[in-house]
Amino acid sequence: MKCELDSNIKSMSGKVGNMLFKTYKRPDGKTETRAYLMPRRSNGKFGYERKTRVSEKEKALRNRFSDVSHIISCMSEEDKKRYAQEWRKANYRFNGKKYVTLRGYIMARLYDEKGKTVTR
Repeated sequence: MKCELDSNIKSMSGKVGNMLFKTYKRPDGKTETRAYLMPRRSNGKFGYERKTRVSEKEKALRNRFSDVSHIISCMSEEDKKRYAQEWRKANYRFNGKKYVTLRGYIMARLYDEKGKTVTR
């Protein structure tokens, strides 16, 4: 449902109790805030509950993401500097996509390398 915010509040996003608030920017430039009632899960908490089991493919993708995140967190400063130089030389792009952060660029590079061993 659409909701009107106090004139002192520019936007509101996030959960408050069992309500979820999201502020959207409309094509005409105006903002619009909507409130959603979150359903109660079987454990008593609010939010959506998954109905299907996690597939093997999804488990493999989660593991790949976890592995890459761990590699980045253990990476030396020298390695990060090397990636930063490559990132600048590539005009902040990898596989046609522009990355705003160095971590995003490194993540994409390592994720791609690890992806060659995972069935998509």
